[in-house]
Amino acid sequence: MKLAKSSLAPGQRRLVEIIEALGFGVIERLSVRGGLPSYDPEPRIVQTIKLDLAPEYRSHRDADLTLKKEFEILFQQLGGLRDGVVDVEVRHGLPARLVLERRYKELL
Repeated sequence: MKLAKSSLAPGQRRLVEIIEALGFGVIERLSVRGGLPSYDPEPRIVQTIKLDLAPEYRSHRDADLTLKKEFEILFQQLGGLRDGVVDVEVRHGLPARLVLERRYKELL
């Protein structure tokens, strides 16, 4: 089943918009509460800008856009985490890597 942007919770939609606007970089210390992104406290956003390339033109995205599978996997992972803090690496406007802070007892 394809995930539509319009079907997301507000915090998830906001994360999609941040990732798409960021292009390349990292969203650091994003809080997850009840499996959903939380913006209190506000995450740190570190953008990477390649100086040897022309900036890409980005049109405004439609609210009913069908999201790529990377977003679906991201939200599945966050839902499984329930509560915690994560870093999301962004490449080409898509979530590329998720780094979780865990206690060793959570892994056993």
